[in-house]
Amino acid sequence: MAIALALVGFLLGSVLVPLQTRVEENQVGTARKALENIRDAMIGFAAVNGYLPCPDATSGGSSNDGIENFSGSFCTSINGAMVVGNVPWATLGVPETVDPWGNRYRYAVIENYARRSPLMFSLGTIVNGALRVCATTACATLVIPSTSDNAVAVILSHGKNGWGAINSLTNTANTAPTSADELENSDNDKDFVYRERTAAGTTAGEFDDVVIWLSRAVLMNRMVAAGKLP
Repeated sequence: MAIALALVGFLLGSVLVPLQTRVEENQVGTARKALENIRDAMIGFAAVNGYLPCPDATSGGSSNDGIENFSGSFCTSINGAMVVGNVPWATLGVPETVDPWGNRYRYAVIENYARRSPLMFSLGTIVNGALRVCATTACATLVIPSTSDNAVAVILSHGKNGWGAINSLTNTANTAPTSADELENSDNDKDFVYRERTAAGTTAGEFDDVVIWLSRAVLMNRMVAAGKLP
């Protein structure tokens, strides 16, 4: 009987582990598709308005409501030349953006590309080093090496562990990440890490964030096509 039970347990384990892996891969794919749709909505927003939306603030009054936060011509929560917060889903006119693990998507944008009246957006608008997408937190290797085609916006999900994310039910921040690369994606500075997922305990450290960005070249091409730039 003991041998039979052990055999059943082994067989169940061999089935459940691949199933769990497939579920997680499907969730990652869902998050990535949602991020791509958000990026498309942001490009459409810029094509209509001439600038990218400001983030939705994560704390304080009128925060976590999906509406971009700005004062006059400027986004709030400015950190140097960039601003960061939640994706402003209501401003974009898309369904509430919550990742497959129940957390809000993070959004950072170069301030010049989201400023309005007077518009700072032009073919000459380049803010070198304002947002960097890196292979690791040390940022010795840039995923986007060209300063003329740097990321003007970064959108991400904090993945299955959700560390550092804003929980969509409580509108409060989850526990901070413990790995350096995940911490880089939640510390509200100009650097973000994009790399393959790795499990806790590996040499590279745990990393399950899903990260995409909007490049300057893509945005400029769409703005020219929409007649917003000469």
